Amino acid sequence: MTQAVDRRTWLLGCLPAVAAGGPAKDWTRWSGRQVLEILTDSPWAHRRKVRLDWYRRDPEPPRAEEMPGATGPNMRRPGGSNPIGGIGVPRTSLPLEAEVIIRWSSALPVRQARALYIQRSHGGQGRALTELLEEQPEHAILEIHGLPAQIAHKGAGSVELAAMQGVRLRLPRGRMAAPVKTRADITGLTLDLYAHFERGALDPPGGVIEVVVDLQIARFRERFRASQMMYGGRFEI
Repeated sequence: MTQAVDRRTWLLGCLPAVAAGGPAKDWTRWSGRQVLEILTDSPWAHRRKVRLDWYRRDPEPPRAEEMPGATGPNMRRPGGSNPIGGIGVPRTSLPLEAEVIIRWSSALPVRQARALYIQRSHGGQGRALTELLEEQPEHAILEIHGLPAQIAHKGAGSVELAAMQGVRLRLPRGRMAAPVKTRADITGLTLDLYAHFERGALDPPGGVIEVVVDLQIARFRERFRASQMMYGGRFEI
């Protein structure tokens, strides 16, 4: 955790003119490393491993020693295993964890970094930066990037419904915020989940915004410090 905080402090230190409200053209000169940091490990983007649980929790099977007549000299169990057999043993075809990025894709520095990344990935050819830079969306958008596509085995709609019910923001002064809509995009082997929140509910000048996620298969929490999300003299989310 300390290393991550240090990297975010380094990143903000590398952008003094922009962070202090300098000219907008400064962001066009960000280095490739700065672009990557903003998109993956910054005040607006956190990277972490998430444990995946693909099975419903069933009651524990009865232990052999609790079953009348199941123990004794004639009930030897090779290796001490339960003769009843394993229940819920994970299949190796399903991942047990995922590397995800939780980021505010609606924040201006993230939109700027994404525009730079797209332009440079095309060798500077194609659309201009001004065209690639998306306008500020109506909602504050939380993106969870890198979930395994198998999470949508019942369709993307099932993930969107689970996100509507299981994604919340815990805000300063004990407030909670629920998404107004969600979207799940599947690309190859991964799924990106987007949760939209009303901007009017997210105006904390300080404190912590805690993201609480329960998608049944994936459960985790992530904290963003509002004081570190200042950009160009304003709170960006």
